[in-house]
Amino acid sequence: MMDDSTIVYAEAEAGTQTELINPNEIAALAKKPDNNKPPKDDERKYLWVIFASIVVLALFAAVILVGVQIHNHRQQQLAQEHARCESAMTELDKKAKQYEGLRSGDGAAAGAISDIQVADSGTVKLLDEQLKAQAPAATSCAVSSVDQYDARIQQIHDYEEWYDAHMRSLQEAVDGVNDSKQLKEVEEATATLDDTLREAQTTLDLTRGQVADEATWNRLSDLYMKAKQAEEGRKLDEITSVEQDIKTAIGDVNASRDKKIADDERKAREDAQKKAQAEADRRKAENQSNRDGDRNTNQNNGGNKENDRR
Repeated sequence: MMDDSTIVYAEAEAGTQTELINPNEIAALAKKPDNNKPPKDDERKYLWVIFASIVVLALFAAVILVGVQIHNHRQQQLAQEHARCESAMTELDKKAKQYEGLRSGDGAAAGAISDIQVADSGTVKLLDEQLKAQAPAATSCAVSSVDQYDARIQQIHDYEEWYDAHMRSLQEAVDGVNDSKQLKEVEEATATLDDTLREAQTTLDLTRGQVADEATWNRLSDLYMKAKQAEEGRKLDEITSVEQDIKTAIGDVNASRDKKIADDERKAREDAQKKAQAEADRRKAENQSNRDGDRNTNQNNGGNKENDRR
């Protein structure tokens, strides 16, 4: 083992070249301190830098992961809100179509009825106001945030309530006009029926026992009672139907009365002719009898005269 104190560190002189390598020099070189090796403080510094870098990278990765999760959660929320909005829009579209169908169908038909065709003209004015109601503006689910979806869905629900309320009010207005129109028609039909009933009553009174066919008179009497019941029921179809039936029955009764009158007159003529013929036959027989009597008398008188001459 060599002692470090015996090692002589050789240094090359300028302009000279060592021909032989001395083992001591090699050992000395091995033992010579490395001035390029970093001190321990620098090593710790490098370790902290590496550790800090790793931590920063980990934090950056965590931030990215959290950001991705937040983004995915937000997208999921938006998808759920969009689906909820679309479902609400489907219901809104359904109610809008129902309202428009009522408005362009029964509403338009009732709207064509004028105020002179109804018993209460106020029903026509009310329907006109309902038909002029401004429907909600078109909307959609084209929004970009959860808050906007909440606001849009609330707006859709408000529109649905508008359609629900106006469907009821429009239907009530349509029914009001139709009912008022029917009421006036019933009143007019009842007035017409009253006139027909008076005519029927007069016909029944004047033709009692004066018809050729009693069945026609009885039918008119039955229809008269049926018409009274129809008036109480206030049903237009029944009133109109029975009114036409009564008019027909009145015509049948009058025709039957005329037939009886004609039959009675014919029978009276036939009876008169028979009486006249019988009277003529009686007078003819009487005249013939008188002539025969006169002839016999003359013959008797002639015989007496002959006897007197003798």
